Amino acid sequence: MANTNIRLSLALDACSSEIPLSGALIVNAKNDADYSKLGQATCIQWFKPTCDRLMEIGLKSLQNFTTINSFALVEITRSKPQSLGLIAKAFDALSENSILMIDGNKTDGIESHLKTLRKLFKIEGIISKSHGKIFWIKKATRPQILDQWVQGLEPVKIEKDYKTKAGIFSANHIDKASSLLLKCLPKHLGGIGADLGAGWGYLSNELLKTNDKIKSICLVEADWNALHCAKLNINDSRAKFEWTDATQHKNVKYDFIIMNPPFHQTRKAEPDIGKSFIIQASELLTPKGQLWMVANRQLAYETTLDTCFTSVNSITETPQFKVINALRPKKQIFR
Repeated sequence: MANTNIRLSLALDACSSEIPLSGALIVNAKNDADYSKLGQATCIQWFKPTCDRLMEIGLKSLQNFTTINSFALVEITRSKPQSLGLIAKAFDALSENSILMIDGNKTDGIESHLKTLRKLFKIEGIISKSHGKIFWIKKATRPQILDQWVQGLEPVKIEKDYKTKAGIFSANHIDKASSLLLKCLPKHLGGIGADLGAGWGYLSNELLKTNDKIKSICLVEADWNALHCAKLNINDSRAKFEWTDATQHKNVKYDFIIMNPPFHQTRKAEPDIGKSFIIQASELLTPKGQLWMVANRQLAYETTLDTCFTSVNSITETPQFKVINALRPKKQIFR
């Protein structure tokens, strides 16, 4: 794995005389990066596990831009509209003549951002290292196009009038796997439920619209931006919202859980994430509770399901996905 800390360290050393002792802003801060040269910086981050880690090492973590800063670093995301919006917001949050650094890997599109920014600003420096680039500019005259970039961070309507944001999962359309799961959910689901990894709220909202037996459903989501959209999308007092890592969620026991668990945080498949969701679901359900989940067909979750539940049933399969219903968590029965 590329060591992006070297790239950042070299860039900060190159600008050492202009790096403030305080007042730095790090946008989309990473939990494995070394920001020690930036002192007591303020971070902008939306993924709850990363926020928790940043706070553990003594950094302040926010979800919105709230202050004027004397230095800013933007770690780009894989979403170009989101990254451009964050660059514009960081620019606006800087005092005049302060440095704005933009860092990222080639696979995340850093070359494209460098090309775009070069047309608008003087590039003060560039360092290529560890399969990526970091470059920096100084705040000067504000190009009008930054208004469009900022607007690109606002919620937009997609099909069925759902609102989403750039950078969140399935931002441009209703996820096919979630749509398949919804078609398979029984009409008799009732009681207290949870939606683990709820995203922008599609599954929960559709379920609440058609089922008055549900007393409440807790949407558990680690992405603050996605959960913000879920709150915009659901107008039902039975919906509860919790910004947390689903595998760390602790609450009352649930009668049912629905989920379309993530299977990667980078570009590489990570089936252990889905397995941890299954284990967590078994611990959160009542002894007679049931899990309804959808997953990519090739992901081998069956062994974990059999370990955690007394009954596991394949409901349907397509060339891409599979829907599974698991009943009666073993941990509850044999406790």
